[in-house]
Amino acid sequence: MNKIKISGFSDEIASDFTTQLKTVKELGMNYISLRAIDGHNISQFTVNTIQDQVIPKLEQWGIAVSSIGSPIGKIYIDDEVSFQQQLIELEELCKIAKLLNCDYIRIFSFYIPKDKNFDNYKVQVVEKLQQFAEIAASHHVTLLHENEKDIFGDIGRRCKTILDEVASDHFKAIFDFANFVQCGEDPQNCYDLLSHYVDYI
Repeated sequence: MNKIKISGFSDEIASDFTTQLKTVKELGMNYISLRAIDGHNISQFTVNTIQDQVIPKLEQWGIAVSSIGSPIGKIYIDDEVSFQQQLIELEELCKIAKLLNCDYIRIFSFYIPKDKNFDNYKVQVVEKLQQFAEIAASHHVTLLHENEKDIFGDIGRRCKTILDEVASDHFKAIFDFANFVQCGEDPQNCYDLLSHYVDYI
């Protein structure tokens, strides 16, 4: 942890991308997690639109991208149509990441119906995450699984399960302390459990 790059979601400043970059620069930050640009999620962009519309503004303000805040995995586990669409979206996001000299894409591990036992979906979740990881590996990009409420990997032990079983150098953990608190977890215990996999906080 000798060199920590300070970053954040600039779209929480404003919808307008120029306002985001101007404010980030004024705050003395040199990196953003790129999620929404002028009100549109990054998954709606192509390599060409990033090249033409986004990179010139990043270069103008001297801002680099630390991670891509994608919606990949923010679908219900049984929604096969959306899953197939996300496989296509992830291919494009990996190309965008390379264009932006960004190593990381943030992803999730699927919504589970609230009336179901989350643990019963382990096999389905791992199989789909492995498909995501294979795409990332083919582009030399690393997926960061984010622990978020109501997805399979919302608590420490299930995060460890998917990280152990996906078992890819291109599938690591992002650690969100507050999300673990929302799920009634002890963040220190979770960090101790997952620290081997954590690449991003």
